[in-house]
Amino acid sequence: MIELINTIEINPLKYSKEDFELPRIADYTNPEEWFLKWTEAASRLTLNCNEIQKGSNLVNIETIDDESLHTIVAAKLTEVEFDDPDDIGFVLSFDGGIVLKKDDEVLIEPSCCGDIENIENWEKVVENRSSEWAEIWIGHPWVFFKRENGIISFSDYTEANITDVENVKTKFEVEESVFNEELEKVMYHQIHFKNRISDILKKMNIDNAERISEFMSGIK
Repeated sequence: MIELINTIEINPLKYSKEDFELPRIADYTNPEEWFLKWTEAASRLTLNCNEIQKGSNLVNIETIDDESLHTIVAAKLTEVEFDDPDDIGFVLSFDGGIVLKKDDEVLIEPSCCGDIENIENWEKVVENRSSEWAEIWIGHPWVFFKRENGIISFSDYTEANITDVENVKTKFEVEESVFNEELEKVMYHQIHFKNRISDILKKMNIDNAERISEFMSGIK
């Protein structure tokens, strides 16, 4: 069974309303003791959302409650100067993107420079009718995919150009029909996410709430 999950990257300390200092691993000789202390400290932070796997900063956007999302959106607004209306164009999408899990194992997740706007690259998997290997941009490193006989094959992570690679190896496969259903689900979740952000911005009396929500959610 595969699952696509729409995620954003969250560093809990960035959104804490109090001063916290998470334990440093260098201060502990036992890594398990350090992790227990780290988990205890992190649990006191103010956000309520579920990471996709232990130790990850990627969280499912559908698990972020309204209060936490308000905190996250407010923090995002501090990155923008609103004196000039044209500055709206510099509101960046949240870091993160699509996670692919198969039988509860994370097989693909956003990498460096990936953001939630990259869903458009996953849509190309459905649109591409070629049986040749092609690239999905998820940040770098990225992955290759190909479609053939109702099956979508994915490669391991790479930073190579597709034209420079010979004999790309398949890491895993998924049924095309299942993939399409999961993609429709995360596309719906992203629209829902945009609408939630827009509602929050309107309650904050932010001008151009609809347009800003589109930038933040990666829907343009």
